[in-house]
Amino acid sequence: MDAHRRSSVHARLVRRLLNGGDWPAGTHPPGLPGSDLHVWRIDLSACDGSGGDALLSPDERARAERLVNAKARARFRCARIALRRLLSGYMRVPPGKLALEYGEHGKPRLLRGSDGAGDAPPFFFNLSHSGGLALCAVGQIGEIGVDIERIRPLSYPGDLARDHLSPEERRLRSDWETPAARPEFFRIWARKESILKAAGLGLSRPLGRVDTIRGELDGRSWWLIDLFPGEGFTGAVACARRPETVRRWSWR
Repeated sequence: MDAHRRSSVHARLVRRLLNGGDWPAGTHPPGLPGSDLHVWRIDLSACDGSGGDALLSPDERARAERLVNAKARARFRCARIALRRLLSGYMRVPPGKLALEYGEHGKPRLLRGSDGAGDAPPFFFNLSHSGGLALCAVGQIGEIGVDIERIRPLSYPGDLARDHLSPEERRLRSDWETPAARPEFFRIWARKESILKAAGLGLSRPLGRVDTIRGELDGRSWWLIDLFPGEGFTGAVACARRPETVRRWSWR
């Protein structure tokens, strides 16, 4: 079976693992994830970033202001406001009362004691945005990382593939120099970033060290699955353990 057909078969198999259909609209979390993994798609394209700044922390507002582009500032605010509203729904705490802290490489987590959860099981989440879409993954079975990538033109696709893909990943296809390879390149890139984010490492490790075929980084295995958030986008989510089900919604 050639690489293009393997990729198509893989995509169909992944879709079968996800809850059926498209991303159904959701207005609030259905309850804590338990043994499932919840993934929310957030449309940032029609959001101007106003009307929710009071929910953001001073640090989040400062980070938004450091972005030079007005559209990027608005989308950052929208993504963080949506994140807080989602976490508020899960934790049953007002969104403005949730306190976040950050790991060494910038991974956010709920500050202990700010979620009002008492002795509830651990709670994990991760957020990613690209272009006009964001993904938020929520779970309770271990650290998670999510990434979304807008499939865009690449100036030097072959060089990027050589620099950032493993030999096994490069062998998936022979036309990395061509525009036809962009979706596969960004699919692999999203898988790499999701593993790095799950491990709390950001981009502090060379991408070539992340094995997206086996789902491994530095000898540790991660459960990994592709996501299909919309036309022109690709995504992935990694988790410390395999969830029972991946449930998806489109945030309203």
